[in-house]
Amino acid sequence: MKALLRELLDRTPEALGAAVVGLDGIAVEKVSARSFNIDLASAEVIALARRAPPSRDNGADRLEEISITCRSGLTILRSIGGDYYLCLVVGPEGIPGRARFEAWKAGRQLEQVIAD
Repeated sequence: MKALLRELLDRTPEALGAAVVGLDGIAVEKVSARSFNIDLASAEVIALARRAPPSRDNGADRLEEISITCRSGLTILRSIGGDYYLCLVVGPEGIPGRARFEAWKAGRQLEQVIAD
């Protein structure tokens, strides 16, 4: 997992950190650039995911992705199966579309790792 997260950081311009995090907010695996606190960022965004309203159509849909944009950058939380999520944080100069694509791509790879 750590190698996949490192590749995600390398492929994503302005990436500050990435983590695989459970619904409890604790990172299972993480990498960060410079001195960025990915633990704090992932715990905050997972708290939002827990508060997200359930799907209106009999619960068949599950949360796939949450993107939070602010002056300090972009945070993407992407479901990777079970109760696990990929959290990617990108700085303000990052390219949102590229970050979302790279998170999707890495998420697919991480789904396979978790399934095995």
